[in-house]
Amino acid sequence: MGFIIEQYINPIVQNSQHPLKGNLLYAIERVLKLSVPNLYVWLCMFYCFFHLWLNILAEILCFGDREFYKDWWNAKTIDEYWRMWNMPVHKWMVRHIYFPCLRNGIPKGVAILIAFLVSAVFHELCIAVPCRLFKFWAFIGIMFQVPLVILTNFLQNQFQSSMVGNMMFWCFFCILGQPMCVLLYYHDVMNRKSSAR
Repeated sequence: MGFIIEQYINPIVQNSQHPLKGNLLYAIERVLKLSVPNLYVWLCMFYCFFHLWLNILAEILCFGDREFYKDWWNAKTIDEYWRMWNMPVHKWMVRHIYFPCLRNGIPKGVAILIAFLVSAVFHELCIAVPCRLFKFWAFIGIMFQVPLVILTNFLQNQFQSSMVGNMMFWCFFCILGQPMCVLLYYHDVMNRKSSAR
């Protein structure tokens, strides 16, 4: 991961402009150029954390439930992806956010929205606290998943047994979403550092 970051990601981000300022085609080119190495780093992180580290920790602690993820890479909808990629967090969100909302008479759609809202806040905090920067890009990215859930569920119902939702996941999440967030946060951190000098 360090090699990919140093050899591919750092040069791309350092030679880029803020994606929301300047030339749109240049920003798209940078995001697409960043998508492949970013995806490799993300997959390596997933493998190291969810497959290796959590299984080592489960072995040491004699933890019986070893279902840390399911086959999220084959998810046919964004909704299915979020239920399969991080099982400990998904189970926690269902147990402590979603079911209590339903028990209190909140409609299912609103309960899902509240769960995404809590997830978006935690994602933003995971980036904002180490960077000491609140820009809400991760929050917006997670909340953008809600219309994608609706869209991919609709498409899955329209085109039974198709992988349209899976293609949308890989496109929006891995090719556009994460690289765009990397560029946005990088430039915001660098702008803060340059203005502090």
